[in-house]
Amino acid sequence: MSVAPSSQRLSTKRISSKPGPRQEQLCEVCEKLLKLLQAPVETRGDTMNHIMINNWKQVVESQCLHHPKFLAAVLKLDLTPSAADEISLRVLAFTGWDHLEVHADIKSAGKSRQFRSGQIYLLQKGTKFPKDGSARLVNPLWIDRSLLRQWKEKCLSSHGETCGSTQAQSVYNDDARPTWLIDVWRKCLVRPSQHDRYIALSYVWGGAPTLMARMNNIAELLKPLAFAEGRTSVPIPKTIRDAMSCVERLGERYLWVDSLCIVQDDPVHKEAEINKMVAIYSNAFITITASDGLDADSGLPGLSGLTEPRTAIQVVHTLRPGIQIVECLMEPKNTKWRTRGWTYQEEVFPRRQIFFEGGWARWVCQSDKWAEVGEKHGGKVDGQIGSVTSMRDALSSPIPDPYVWWNMIGAYNMRDLTYPEDALSGFAGILNSFGRSFDGGFISGLPAAMFYIAILWHTRDPLTRRRAKGSGGNSCLPSWSWIGWKGTLLSTVMHPSLEFVKVRASREGARYFDRVTPLVQWHWKESLKDPGIPIRDTWYEYRQKYAVETQKSPCPSGWTRYSVDTEIHSGRLTFPPPELDNSPKFFYKHISEPESEFWYPVPIPDPSQIPKSHVAAPFISCRTKRAFLYGSEVITPQYIKGTAVISLRDNTSAWIGVIRLQEESTDNSRSLAGQEIELVEVALGRVPNDARQRLQHHQVLDEWDHEERPKNNDMYEYYYVIWVEWIDGVAYRKALGRVERSLWEAQERQDIDLVLG
Repeated sequence: MSVAPSSQRLSTKRISSKPGPRQEQLCEVCEKLLKLLQAPVETRGDTMNHIMINNWKQVVESQCLHHPKFLAAVLKLDLTPSAADEISLRVLAFTGWDHLEVHADIKSAGKSRQFRSGQIYLLQKGTKFPKDGSARLVNPLWIDRSLLRQWKEKCLSSHGETCGSTQAQSVYNDDARPTWLIDVWRKCLVRPSQHDRYIALSYVWGGAPTLMARMNNIAELLKPLAFAEGRTSVPIPKTIRDAMSCVERLGERYLWVDSLCIVQDDPVHKEAEINKMVAIYSNAFITITASDGLDADSGLPGLSGLTEPRTAIQVVHTLRPGIQIVECLMEPKNTKWRTRGWTYQEEVFPRRQIFFEGGWARWVCQSDKWAEVGEKHGGKVDGQIGSVTSMRDALSSPIPDPYVWWNMIGAYNMRDLTYPEDALSGFAGILNSFGRSFDGGFISGLPAAMFYIAILWHTRDPLTRRRAKGSGGNSCLPSWSWIGWKGTLLSTVMHPSLEFVKVRASREGARYFDRVTPLVQWHWKESLKDPGIPIRDTWYEYRQKYAVETQKSPCPSGWTRYSVDTEIHSGRLTFPPPELDNSPKFFYKHISEPESEFWYPVPIPDPSQIPKSHVAAPFISCRTKRAFLYGSEVITPQYIKGTAVISLRDNTSAWIGVIRLQEESTDNSRSLAGQEIELVEVALGRVPNDARQRLQHHQVLDEWDHEERPKNNDMYEYYYVIWVEWIDGVAYRKALGRVERSLWEAQERQDIDLVLG
């Protein structure tokens, strides 16, 4: 279906239909569409109510005059059998959605594509919201002048402490606020008081010329009217100017913008501000998010009298005479803003956000989501609020949540950075937040307390090695940490660290049966000459003390021990114990999370003595053993596809284990056959050989089904090994693998002092 020029985009494209006998027949699809559109948002999740059409022929041959034309218009197809070779479509409305969407798989001319419609609402009939229609038509060029302020006032009056409080208040000291703010009334920088509320801006810098706060101009920027039009030597980008205007329209006074509120060439000040970025966005009264922008000059279109016009596209479909459906084409998913590394924490942590996205404005807070098309109570409209809430809960809890932490890294690590060496800085605020619950903080992005597990990170898809672009010599992109690589990381790496969870409340437990034991004493080093600082495996110490040893050690502060005979949460999901064939006698609860049960306590930092929560260490070292094996055949795991998995064999061609490559091989991975590979042992692992019998869908290892893997014992035991290559006395990680324990121990192993860079 063609879309008219912007001035006519809101006109209704009417589908004329001649009256006839089939018009009188009741159509089940139309009735179901109306039922879905009228259903309360909290009841829409039942998949039995979704509309599934497996063949386009069903639509073409339908006796109904209405829904076929509606679906054809949405899909931009003709109502002919030959419109596509094969189409299957679904009309979906999930719990919390205040709209419908049409998703389709379309095959035509031998090619397949997936289609997703805009957001579809039932159009209201009058000026008020009747029961059968909650959507309205909007001005395609301008946002209602009073709407943004109405959203602000509605949130303040309706949501109270739900949106007024912030996890930052429990994670940070009260002084974790910006050093500088823009006073949009006086048009200059000011030092805020402790109680000044401010609005933050999230945007994409891009390549636009940008005025920045620097040590040589900060005094000038403190003078009234410093930011007035024409007063600056370098133009203030349009997005920042528009944000200043938007703050005034909202009835607020202060704005925080990174380029102007962080002194960019003061390294001490800059590091301090970057480390509290989570607090800055968490404590912001509202965050304005310019997610449409390609750079800082894209602006905030649609604010009448203040900024340039926007383009908001609505298409009106007639379902039946007197019943109209409006489709809002927002296209918000793949904006540049959503792909940038620095904007990740800016998306997750604000308590209230106004998005300028897809030509539309919308409101997201911790209680609701509102759009211009209608302000129906939306709750978890697209599921994002729920996932963000779990992140906020994890950050505010004193008990560490490795699962949420690793999933946040996974989401961040796929994003782009102009300067790859910023990988750690772009995540520093989040690491500082988690430092309140992760004992020992983080070493180049990996938690010290469970370093022996975290260093075993691995991937499914090829990673790209991050290499510094800037001229500075302080980049920290070690090959042994995820920060040295861009791409998708597997979440299963952290499952062994979840074994302490017995009964879940809002946290994940160890669904699988693989376990990890530390093998070496790691040290982190800021330079090759440093003697190194030991990394203490306190997580494992607590495990051994409270879950394995039989004597009753005194409980750590805040923890209480219970007999396993005490059924506090009977009937709830219980995760397997740390030692699968050794039933524990006790479990534990923590005062901060009474609804959860744990197999053993975990170390929690003393909140009164929180040290610097993360360090940038280019090197780690240990005393370990190495051996040389040979690459062999490529195997295809049943469960996890992706990068090549290579068998490892010794000089007698006996199978020893496997490695999974983490980079796209420049030549065929089969060329590794016969190549000598140096491997260093770093940890011990084990999993029951009957894991798949215990749990049908157990996440098994790459080598699980290999015919030469030993399977005779009750337990499959193995070493985790890293394939390394040496450059100037420093080893660099190339891949992670596993080798069967007894077969590896039979090799000619050598003791070495390993330094990983």
